[in-house]
Amino acid sequence: MEDLRLLFLITKLLGKNKPILEHGRRVAKLACAIGETMKYCDAGLEHIRFAAIVHDIGKTRLLADIVNKPGALDENERVLIRRHPELGYRLLKFVRSDLIVAEVALQHHERMDGSGYPFGLKAKDINPVSRIITVCDVIDTMVSPQVYRPALSMDKALEEIAKNSGSLYDPKVADVILAFGKKGKLGG
Repeated sequence: MEDLRLLFLITKLLGKNKPILEHGRRVAKLACAIGETMKYCDAGLEHIRFAAIVHDIGKTRLLADIVNKPGALDENERVLIRRHPELGYRLLKFVRSDLIVAEVALQHHERMDGSGYPFGLKAKDINPVSRIITVCDVIDTMVSPQVYRPALSMDKALEEIAKNSGSLYDPKVADVILAFGKKGKLGG
């Protein structure tokens, strides 16, 4: 029954904003590759896959005019958009009994040095699956065209990860993604 509710939720997400779902699918593909490399078990990879697909579901609870705004967000809009992790957490907590997926939605904008949001968590307090999703989210967001800017190159995205490994991003996850880049496994 739980999987049916999650499937319904994903279908609702697709109906509201297909780019969010497509982003989630791309993040899931990359996150699962990282999880496999980091030797996650099948159950762990399933958590990674579900969590990645729905990590931005909280954006479906916001006005599309804000989520899809082509220009810079004003301060009030930034405050609203920064609520999407908490909105996603509440929605996923309601739908799923295991909290890993909901926790990832809540924590995917947290950073290792505590500079992220919504709580400013530091390394030891951030779920390991969230750390994987964070790096994949950043990579996909950078290399995909956004309403406010064109796509950046994979090299630029990897430079961002390398530059901020350990401060913003989990260094173990960063090492895996950088190794993928060196081996040509990322495209772009």
